[in-house]
Amino acid sequence: MNTKKSTAIWAVAAVIVVALIAAAVWLITGDSEKQPTSADGIVEDITYTPPETSIKTQPETEATSVERTTSAAEGYVENFLAEANTYSQTVETQTTPAGQKPFFHVVTDGTVTDDKSLEGLEEPLKTVGEVILAAGFRYDKNQQIFYSEEESWQRNFGFTPFYDAAAAFTGMYYDTMRLKFNYADKDWMIQIWKGRYGITTGGEMGIYYKEPTQEENFYKCVPDEDMITMSFAVYKGDELYMTRGPEPHWWLTGFKLFDMIAPGDLTMHASFFMDDAGMADALEKSLIDLGFIKDINYQRLGLTMTIIWN
Repeated sequence: MNTKKSTAIWAVAAVIVVALIAAAVWLITGDSEKQPTSADGIVEDITYTPPETSIKTQPETEATSVERTTSAAEGYVENFLAEANTYSQTVETQTTPAGQKPFFHVVTDGTVTDDKSLEGLEEPLKTVGEVILAAGFRYDKNQQIFYSEEESWQRNFGFTPFYDAAAAFTGMYYDTMRLKFNYADKDWMIQIWKGRYGITTGGEMGIYYKEPTQEENFYKCVPDEDMITMSFAVYKGDELYMTRGPEPHWWLTGFKLFDMIAPGDLTMHASFFMDDAGMADALEKSLIDLGFIKDINYQRLGLTMTIIWN
């Protein structure tokens, strides 16, 4: 192993050791229902107040003969709508004010490259990328993002709020939202994240469950038969930053290396393609309970739910 690789691996190991020590201290003195919400590491109660509208607005200007350039995000949506007439009815809604972008449904083609050559990365990014691959991730050279496998080792550890609470100690500063509901005699939790993960930026969608009689706040990762087809698109302003899915998964992720972006500068469009109307109803109720407004912060089309989260 060359010196650069050895140094990188020891650095990662050191971070993990520090994180474990800090997490242990927190576990003894902390509150398992709290999480970091800002870059200064301040731990606050888990709250989420949706904005009055998540629809991006365009300033009103007088009509001119100059044709406005289509942004990357708008071009992505236009291409999608041209290829997926099934969802074209989501383009216009009664709540879309004049001059604002319409609510739209995000779907990607689900195609990624499974390549270990780290094509497109140069040193020192390539060395760090090799460490990330060794940790069980894959690399999509088209978007230059790392993503988790369906059978990743993290699947063995489930989820507890302790993980989010300890994140600040490892240099992770992200926003997160938990959607909890009961369905089919199980307590379900769908969690969404966006923001900074150490030296990467990106987003995640995870699905977990526990028995209603279970008092401790620990959720298991869903088995294959309970996975949900999911997709997400992350925007940096009006720029399409990355996409993932749609594909059946329990933990859909995407991370871009050495790109430091604050969580508040990212918008995430998260879609869930449910198989059951009862479960879709329960998920929608959890959104309403958090204060989301239909056709403003989210839209439901049959069994498909799309959330726009600024």
